[in-house]
Amino acid sequence: MLRRFLKASNINKFLKIILLIALGLSQDEEFIYSTLIDTSFGNNYNLWTEAVYQFNEHGLSIEQLIPARSRIEDISENQSKILFTSGDSIMLYDEGLIEYLNLVGSEPSFIYNEDIVFRQDIADNLYQLHMFSFEDGSSTLIIDSLYQNNYKLSSDKQNVVFFEKDSLDSVNIKIVNVVSGFQTFILKVPENPRIEIYWANNDYLYLNLTTHVTEFGHQKQLFRIHSSGFDEQPTQLTFLENGFNLIETKDSHLDKIIGISYSCFTIFPCNNKLFSFNLETNQIQNIGSIKNCYATVFHSWSNDNEKVALGTYQYCWSFLPGFIKVFNLSKNDSSIIGEDIYGLNPGDWLSPNRMKIFWVDGQDNVSLLETRSLPNKFKIHQNYPNPFNPITTLEYELPLNAFVKITIYDMLGNVVNHLVNEAQTSGYKSVIWNATNNLGQSVSAGVYLYNIEAGDFRQTKKMILLK
Repeated sequence: MLRRFLKASNINKFLKIILLIALGLSQDEEFIYSTLIDTSFGNNYNLWTEAVYQFNEHGLSIEQLIPARSRIEDISENQSKILFTSGDSIMLYDEGLIEYLNLVGSEPSFIYNEDIVFRQDIADNLYQLHMFSFEDGSSTLIIDSLYQNNYKLSSDKQNVVFFEKDSLDSVNIKIVNVVSGFQTFILKVPENPRIEIYWANNDYLYLNLTTHVTEFGHQKQLFRIHSSGFDEQPTQLTFLENGFNLIETKDSHLDKIIGISYSCFTIFPCNNKLFSFNLETNQIQNIGSIKNCYATVFHSWSNDNEKVALGTYQYCWSFLPGFIKVFNLSKNDSSIIGEDIYGLNPGDWLSPNRMKIFWVDGQDNVSLLETRSLPNKFKIHQNYPNPFNPITTLEYELPLNAFVKITIYDMLGNVVNHLVNEAQTSGYKSVIWNATNNLGQSVSAGVYLYNIEAGDFRQTKKMILLK
């Protein structure tokens, strides 16, 4: 569960119940879906993992939709299907069933016909984009040289904008049609820093480009360029003193997008301003602020485009989890949902594969807890954290009932701990090792092996204990 989340929610529990009754919440209530930190395995930060949760804009009615080690990736247009990943496995929730697609990859997205595209790693900072067909189960290569782990879909979900390596210090922005495979060159840009793009339904690409470099780094402003490739140069749209840093979203058909101006670079109290940019009128509006030491990395709009939820992480002293903040533009107010619930490790915060947020209509929202899903094969995951001191978690999957043995060995092959030795039912399992032997004595630092035996399945992995 989310211990910090629930603690914050319980402070005024009685008052909130009265408030809910007064508001007369109905089945039409909107919900937010997001990947959040799951602390079910203990209070120790090193034991936290991630799971998909549903909650409303006040942080109430929280429900875990998909169990630990899951990430929500995309939602279909009618909000009846959910794409999510667990490790490098891509899965689909559809009409009360969880389907294992036997796909290894990440960043899956629905396209125009509700097939999907997904990314596969092939080398350092180099990836491929594939299209998967539900009709015949085939995968087709769409892009063989996707650079910087970053792609975006058009609002009609028939085209993909992506980066292609051009030279040592530059990349090309290009578009590919997922049906025909035809590619269009858009613009050449410097390789760094990361460029965020939003493809609006007016056929323009809105993107962050560096205008100049300050003592605090690259200052970016908002530009736009037509997706036809006819524009030779992008048009600058914002001229804010502290820049306009476009915040990522997977929403389509928006009439406004969100950016942040970073003016606080100290540990002293101050705020960084958030702005909305109207895609029809080109008007900029200050909608609120985020306190310093928090970066805003993802956002999603309510269906009426009056409320927006933003995910943050801390960055001043070290990278730490942040919160989700909801702004209600029609009422000109805001609320913070929980603390230390969003963002799990620097790899999440610094890469494009961030914890995503979706705002869904209450009538169509689904609960995965109403279904019982089973793994499709035996599997044991890499322990986490790794390296560790002194506690680590081993997660494994049983598609069938089986007698399970999990044994810890040292590098000489000596048995250290019979961690699991019992019959277990099918499902997702986990066990914690506290770096002790069978006698309960602490073991020394070093490399250890853990082996699982379940039915005819055998697998061994390494882990590192630090002292």
